[in-house]
Order: sequence, then C-alpha cells, then structure tokens
Amino acid sequence: MNLTAEQIQNNWDELMLIISNEISSPRREKLLEFYEQYAERLMLMPAAHKKEYHNAFPGGYVEHVLRVIRCALKQAQLWEDEGCDMSTFTIEELIFSALNHDLGKMGDEVEDSYIPQTDQWRKDKLGEDYMFNTKRPSVILVEAHEAESIWVLQCHDAYAERCACTTPLWREAVA
Repeated sequence: MNLTAEQIQNNWDELMLIISNEISSPRREKLLEFYEQYAERLMLMPAAHKKEYHNAFPGGYVEHVLRVIRCALKQAQLWEDEGCDMSTFTIEELIFSALNHDLGKMGDEVEDSYIPQTDQWRKDKLGEDYMFNTKRPSVILVEAHEAESIWVLQCHDAYAERCACTTPLWREAVA
C-alpha cells in the first residue's frame, strides 16, 4: 500500500487532533511538543520493515496508530456494553496507551529504527523495504519494541536523568 502526501498529512492532522482533544493538560502540551519535534520522522516512518507485516510503507506508523486508537475505543465500548468494570482506567489513559504503544519503533533522538533497505535482493526476494538501523546504540528485536516505547517516553519526562537522553520534554507528562 502507498499513501499519498495528502493522506500522510491528513493522518498526521488527525493524530494531532486526537492529542489536542482527548489528552488533558499538562500531558497534552508535552505530547504535542514531543510529536511536533519529531513530526517529519513520525509522519513518514513505517510501522514495520517487511511488506508482509502491517503498514510497512511511508506513513504506515501513523496510520497504524490511528487504527489502534479506533480499535481500542471500540473494544472499550464493547466491554462496557457487556457490563465489564471500566473503572480501572480512563478513556484518556486508553488513548494515551494506544497512541504510544509502538513509539519505540521511532528509534532514539538521533537515529531511526528502520531505514531504507540497501540490499536489492532482500527487497525483491524477502519483501524487506526497510532494514534495522545498525547505527543505533542497541538494535532492538522486533519483540522488544514495547520496552523501547517506554524508554522513549522516559527519556522525555522527569526520569530523563536515568537514561542517556538530554532533552527532558515530557516532565510530568506520564505522571
């Protein structure tokens, strides 16, 4: 699948609108600041490196995140309709979790996790349009991207002194 530049921009605008409308202060401002700082990278990044995986194309990450948010809200409504105890989380927390569940796929403050595949054989025979970036301090396993998502968030909050990040953008955003 390929998205047009207009579709990529529309998806980004929808994501920013969700943050603006569904996340409360001060978390909203911190999220908007973070997402705007990395806007170009996030807007264009794929959600995966292989064609057979979900959203492995430019703009695929944001499209995937929007789908996860929609599905999470539908699932929450289904649980509520079935009488489940919904008091253990808020809709804002649900949206925040869905919004950031794959954020670790971004990489770090400097390097992307996925970069364009340079091996034509791997592109043609294996469907790998992207490859893992070996310039990253620690190339992650696909199964470990959830931990990387938490690391990205922590690097932009009050806990920044615990990691190698230098820009504590998310102070109190995840509190």
